[in-house]
Order: sequence, then C-alpha cells, then structure tokens
Amino acid sequence: MSTADKRVAELLDRWLASVELHARYLELDDAAYAKAQDWPPHQRPTRWVLDLARTRLQELQRLLAKRRKLDDDGFAEALELMGFLANLLGSEHVERFVPLALPPVEKKSPATIARATPSSKAEPPPRAAPKAAATARRPAQAPPPDVDRIAATVVADAVRLLNWGREWPQLAGLIARLADRPPEQEVWKILRRHRAAIEAKAGRRLD
Repeated sequence: MSTADKRVAELLDRWLASVELHARYLELDDAAYAKAQDWPPHQRPTRWVLDLARTRLQELQRLLAKRRKLDDDGFAEALELMGFLANLLGSEHVERFVPLALPPVEKKSPATIARATPSSKAEPPPRAAPKAAATARRPAQAPPPDVDRIAATVVADAVRLLNWGREWPQLAGLIARLADRPPEQEVWKILRRHRAAIEAKAGRRLD
C-alpha cells in the first residue's frame, strides 16, 4: 500500500465513522445537537444527506480497494489532488458541509475527581494585593464579533485541509487564497493562537 493509499483509506474511515455519529445525532433536538461537539459554523445535515454520503463513501472505499489490487498508486493521488482543489477552488457555501464528528471522550464528573483526590487540609489563600484585586475585578474586553467569526472560519478551514492530508506549513497559504479570508500573515496569527484547538478537532499532532 502506497503512502497516498494509506492516507486516503484512513480519511475515508474517519469520514464514515463521522457520518455514523451524525446519524445518531439526528435524534437530538437543535439545542442538544449544538452541545454534542465543538462544531464549526455549518447547516445541520439531514438524513438524506447522510445516507448519500454513506453510500458514496462505501462506493469510494470499494473503488480504492479495487485499484489497490491493480497496483494503481495514481488513483489515490488523484483523489487527494481532487479533494485539495475542491477545497481551494470549489468552496462557495462553506457552511454546507458535514463537519467531522469525533468519538466522544468520557469526562470524569467533579464528584469522581474529588473521590480520587487525597483529602488534605488546605491553607487559606493569601489576600490579593489591592492592585491585583482591582485588576481581577476589571472585566476583560471581548474581541469584536467579526474577529471571532473570522477566527472560527480559519480554524474550520485548517481542520478540513488537515483532514485532507495537508500539512501545517501549507495551511496559511492555502487558506489565504480562499474567498473572504484574511491575508496570509493574519491567517498565521490565527492558526498559531488556536493551534491546540485545531489539533484537537483534527485528531492529530501538528509538526
């Protein structure tokens, strides 16, 4: 199996697992769905969209397996190239996609954490200095709504490109070429600021 074959096969497996999760989320109301994952901005997928995606993914898996038996390494490479170009040139309605859904991670409740932590007498915290207290009481200045929207869009772009097999150094240049995106230097600032979130959503460590 070539490197491209392996990348495409892993990508199709992730997408198929994501579609199955979305199929389970169809039973949730809008409020529960919004809390199910840390979603990028998108329109909630309907059942027929998920059924179509599942059918096409399974068909593509069969084609990939068939080409692999024929030692056709160019097929997987062509799929990667087409996916890259579709993101770079064909994305007009960026909210009309099925976002990658990751298997939920079990979280320990506060009571469980408290039982697992050895009990000990804690010393009272020292009083904060007047200057520090005044600073703590000062409300943090929230960023303008447009800044949050642009950052969320860039993060979503980065996650999609990473899921297509792109690498971290390529992201800023690719995203900056998309419509309504900031310049490359500003994209780099957003990517570095949200690198941990991008790693978590893409499910991989970035080099």
